[in-house]
Amino acid sequence: MNKKLLVKLFLVSLAVSFIMDIVIVASIRMLNESGEGPIRNPAIRFLARVIEKGHSYQQTLQSFEAMRLQLGLRVLPVWIVEESGKIDAQTASGPLPVAWSSLTKPRIVHGIAAHYRSFQLTPDTMILRLRASRPTYLLVRIPRSGAISRGFLGWTLFLFATMAASAFAGLLITFVYLRQKSMEAKEILGRLEKGDLKARFPISRLDELGSLMTDFNRMAKAIEELVSRVEETDRSRQELLHELGHDLRTPMTSLKAAVDTITAHSESMSPAHRDRFLQIIRNESEYFLRMIDDLFFIAEVGDPKYRKKAERIDFTALVKSEMRIVEESGASGKQDIAFYFDSPEKPVVFSGDPVLLKRMMRNALLNARRYATSTVEIGLEVVQDGHGGTMVHILIRDDGPGISPEDAVLFGKRRPRKLSCEKDLSNSEISLGLGSVIMSAIASVHGGRMTIHNREKIDPLSRGTELVIEIPL
Repeated sequence: MNKKLLVKLFLVSLAVSFIMDIVIVASIRMLNESGEGPIRNPAIRFLARVIEKGHSYQQTLQSFEAMRLQLGLRVLPVWIVEESGKIDAQTASGPLPVAWSSLTKPRIVHGIAAHYRSFQLTPDTMILRLRASRPTYLLVRIPRSGAISRGFLGWTLFLFATMAASAFAGLLITFVYLRQKSMEAKEILGRLEKGDLKARFPISRLDELGSLMTDFNRMAKAIEELVSRVEETDRSRQELLHELGHDLRTPMTSLKAAVDTITAHSESMSPAHRDRFLQIIRNESEYFLRMIDDLFFIAEVGDPKYRKKAERIDFTALVKSEMRIVEESGASGKQDIAFYFDSPEKPVVFSGDPVLLKRMMRNALLNARRYATSTVEIGLEVVQDGHGGTMVHILIRDDGPGISPEDAVLFGKRRPRKLSCEKDLSNSEISLGLGSVIMSAIASVHGGRMTIHNREKIDPLSRGTELVIEIPL
């Protein structure tokens, strides 16, 4: 902590102490003026008892002043006044030193009230209520003697010494506290610099500093999550490059072999044999194009900065449109697959990216038709998620052979998959192993998830696979 900050803190503490002392003094003065404060004067009480025991107020005052003169003391200005303001006796000539009607009178016998002039800390007059048949008061004017002045000076010095001590104590406490927190902050920042992203401030109080530490912890958590996402993205890209090497090796070998064969033996090959190798080259080229497109899409949608477009979509109409396109296309070579769609009477509408959702449904429907024997069923359900929210369930069922437990676990995850060009050269929709990854990524971007299982798990009499995609509305 630098000197300039220490001086500022000291001045602030001094100012606060000064204001508090002024408030305390003003409060005590106000209470003394109303007769309820801590002011007590034994000499005035003694004089009051002497007056109450005398036969005449004036004679008693004269006797009291004669005694003071014998002791070498000055005349004490004293008045005995009725509630109406009438003076019954006095030791000093002249009118009352203050306006009687403006004074606050004590309510109880022997109660004392004080009167202060402006900008004075000691009273100039005191009023005591005498014990009498009717309200009668003893008014005493306090002389400005040397003892009183010295007492006032001492009290003033004590007041300012108290202010300075309070300011210094506050500064010392603040310095120790801030130094402790500074050392704690250096420790936390040092741990963060060393790579410990879980370093946090312990929150033990709810003041401004505690709120600041809470904000810092929230920022550190956001940084940790961002770094984790960046590391996950980098790891995914490394895995993507690894998978790309695996997926490209087989078709590249196949293409090279096909081109070498045609180059070396094209003149001696029969037309059917030549067409077979040309078909291999065509299929592998299509494989390359689809793979590159899918890999670029997965890399883009997995980036932490990716933001989907959001607009209101009639999802019921979107599913119907994609179902009609897949049903009418003959890419899979299965023209006899029947599609059935079951949806609520009211259209399902929510915010999402129409391009991504179309691609998700296209992939899902093509995959279902690829493995279906005769029918593909699509269903839409709007259900409660158990937390006060609403979800749309997209159910896609086929009547094919089903999915193995190993493939169900890996469904939606990237994994190396080699393509054999000899497997089915007539099928232009050779599975790349990335379609489910794309569907899962799109569902995740919209806050949803995707699961797959065999239909016989729910209904023993059914066969095939059921894909369930859940997206919050």
